[in-house]
Amino acid sequence: MASDILHIKDSFYFEVPKALWRKDYKSPQEFYDAYGPWVIRNHEGYQEWEAKQIIEELKPLVKDQKKLDGAIDQWKHWQHEKHSRAGRPFDQFLADEMESLQSRSSKWAKNKEGLEDPTLAYLSSEQGASYPYAWMYDVVRDTKTNTQWLDIRKKYDSSPATEEYLKTPNLSWTKAEVDGYNKSLSGKLFIPQPFGTLRNAYEVQSGFGITKYMVIEVVVAVIMLLLFRWLAKKISSGNSPKGYLWNMLESMVLFVRNRVVVPAMGEHDADHYLPFMWTLFFFILGCNLMGMIPWVGAPTSVFAMTGALAAIVLGIGVVQGVRAFGVAGYLKNLAPSLGLPIYLGIFVVPMVWVIEAISLLIKHGVLAVRLLANMVAGHLVLLGFMGIGFSTEAATMSDGTWSVAAVIAIVASTLLSFLELFVAFLQAYIFTFLASLFISSATHHH
Repeated sequence: MASDILHIKDSFYFEVPKALWRKDYKSPQEFYDAYGPWVIRNHEGYQEWEAKQIIEELKPLVKDQKKLDGAIDQWKHWQHEKHSRAGRPFDQFLADEMESLQSRSSKWAKNKEGLEDPTLAYLSSEQGASYPYAWMYDVVRDTKTNTQWLDIRKKYDSSPATEEYLKTPNLSWTKAEVDGYNKSLSGKLFIPQPFGTLRNAYEVQSGFGITKYMVIEVVVAVIMLLLFRWLAKKISSGNSPKGYLWNMLESMVLFVRNRVVVPAMGEHDADHYLPFMWTLFFFILGCNLMGMIPWVGAPTSVFAMTGALAAIVLGIGVVQGVRAFGVAGYLKNLAPSLGLPIYLGIFVVPMVWVIEAISLLIKHGVLAVRLLANMVAGHLVLLGFMGIGFSTEAATMSDGTWSVAAVIAIVASTLLSFLELFVAFLQAYIFTFLASLFISSATHHH
């Protein structure tokens, strides 16, 4: 799911063929100068150096310093326990362990009353007596030592700490490490980050990170603005449509109005919501089509994007429903009129209302997931067909078998690409049609 090839996981870089953007740095200092501290911080050597520095600074804060002796080995074991922990630094390991301890002690103390400090009580109990990082809890529960601990974390999250590491005497990376970094960074055009600091190519350390899909969304918005300002001027001139672009855009605009919004909302309400519906349709379509361009990717293949669009539709429905009926009227309108006698209605109607309220949230969630799933599924199937002829396994085939597999892969990938092009339009249509239905149902009586 997180493959760079599929562009499913959002990142802070754009990809191009490696041959067009090949890297050939020679030392850690050159990597630092080109990309900043985050590249160095993900190196195993730096992380071990940082861990040793942090332990030295923790020693004055820990009463029994012998408990720090195995901390680095425990951290490395913790890193390898789960794939998601790979590359997590030592200070993050300790912070995550404290969060885990708080969660564990809260569950333990759930039915126990009168505990002034549930975590301390848990550590004193039979279940928590063997917890290996109780010494760290002693550090964070004391205001003075916790402040010092936070200062230590802040120090090693800063550029000066990385620069100190680079000045370490006899510092050198092996040729294999340097070559591995160059290979990984080749073909990646990183986006400048004026508002945040990166942890790695996919996560923010602090602040606000500008991702690839954010840039693509802005590009789609700018293209829409330029195209439809141009179209508005052409239409306002009163001339008949001329040229492929004018005819295509005007026919698509009319299609969205007459075949999508009007059937869902009715002639009376359609024009009121058309600016939003037009924007929604063409923005989703533009983002979907971006996924057809090599090395770009579709923003609609991440839940943050589709979820935000569904949340906007939900918000408009709620606001417009409240404006139409008032708060009480909108809430009442969630449940249909059942016409039950009062002795039945007093029990049945509240249950129906709860079901309908939950259904309202579910159907908007499904609206987001449907778009996401359809855009991701196409990439996954396309990769499957490409793997038939061009995967590592394919390279082990005999010449005759590989030739057949390659032909199948090329033909299937081409046909599937046409299908994905159709799906890009279809999903924009479905999302806009359902959004129209949901808003219409929120602003009309059942």
